[in-house]
Amino acid sequence: MKTLLRISSGNYPVIVMIVFAMFLVSCGGGQNRAQKEQLKEAKQTTIQNINRYKNEIQERINYVEGQIEEASGELEENLKEARTELKAQKDLLAQELKNVEEASIEQWNDIVGKASESLGKARSKMNEVSKNVRTWLEDEEE
Repeated sequence: MKTLLRISSGNYPVIVMIVFAMFLVSCGGGQNRAQKEQLKEAKQTTIQNINRYKNEIQERINYVEGQIEEASGELEENLKEARTELKAQKDLLAQELKNVEEASIEQWNDIVGKASESLGKARSKMNEVSKNVRTWLEDEEE
């Protein structure tokens, strides 16, 4: 028993350091896991938002393409330009989606800020193009 106590008491500082190191690693690992989980949840929400707008843009592209089939002349050219603008916004959101999916914890704030800015621009452009399309189609009916 004395031998065991001598070994234990002689290694006491090392044992304390090992236990303390394990404690720090476990706490840090837990915090890191929590951050990763929060990042995962934030990514999912952001991806859903971006996909919702991409789908909305695709619906408008489909509508414009249907109108292009029935149009001719200047209206057809205007609708083709509108489709090109909508596709550019969809491509922009696809790139932002990729950036969000690949973002790390360190990059997250910058990535989500840029994605929000792109969403705002895409939404604004989508509404502008839709308004123009409605105007062109109304003018054509008259």
